[in-house]
Amino acid sequence: MKDLNLLYVFEAMWRDRSVTLAAENLGLTQAAVSSALKRLRQEHGDKMFTLVGRRMEPTPYAVQASQQLLTALDMIRKASNRRAPFDPSTSRRLFTIRTRDVGEVVCFPQILQDVAEVAPSIRLRTTFQPIDDTLVGLASGRMDLALGFLPSLETGIHRRPLFKQDYVCVVRKGHPLARSTLSRERFCEQDHLLVEYSGSGHQVIERGLLDAGLRNQIRIRLPQYLSAPHFILTSDLVWCAPAALAEKLARYYPLVLKPVPIALPAFEIALYWHDRFHRDTANQWLRDVVAKACQKSLEV
Repeated sequence: MKDLNLLYVFEAMWRDRSVTLAAENLGLTQAAVSSALKRLRQEHGDKMFTLVGRRMEPTPYAVQASQQLLTALDMIRKASNRRAPFDPSTSRRLFTIRTRDVGEVVCFPQILQDVAEVAPSIRLRTTFQPIDDTLVGLASGRMDLALGFLPSLETGIHRRPLFKQDYVCVVRKGHPLARSTLSRERFCEQDHLLVEYSGSGHQVIERGLLDAGLRNQIRIRLPQYLSAPHFILTSDLVWCAPAALAEKLARYYPLVLKPVPIALPAFEIALYWHDRFHRDTANQWLRDVVAKACQKSLEV
């Protein structure tokens, strides 16, 4: 590639899927990015990115070429030992963090508040993708971080532990067990609600229920956490949930929390990012802000 600046434009377009966002994050005008995109197309003899709905999606050729182009840019950065400057107070960048709705409830209000205090023009977006897509998203830069309990994220991934958690049993106020001790025997007599793990480490809940012989007592399986309280409030179901989430929800719903009387191991919430962005100054800043906000969220 004759003009190395085109690599930066390709990376931004690959990450942001938008000429407008790419221009903002590169500190360029939209006209400059459009001009660079035109030169990219001429150099490669391919459209590279085409408008699909409201997003500029890569062509099959661009997908095929992406690994070589992005790797080349990494090598250039390492060879020059340069760190792209990042000023959060003036940046208008959009950061994307992969998390489930449990992370949005427990951590994101504090994250948004802390970001707004020091970086008023930075925007945040959450997304939830399967593990394989998350790995690709982190590697490509389409996702900046992943937040949660994701022990299966491995290849080329860095990990920063944030806090440990236990599970609790959640029932409605007025449940026959609400005012009594929840023994293992009584726990095993109940019908249960299960939020399926969808690639996180929370499959330990299902394993625990199955080991306790409760396969036929899992009355409903849900893909998301935030609908669970509505089922609990209108039934006698028991829900095993992460303690931090249950404590947050109990502030707004008439719920009772009890210790889980079967063996469920504690788990660790962590931040994950790809090695390509380990020394990226913007990613480093984001990691620090998110980590501190997550710690504070447990204290609020």
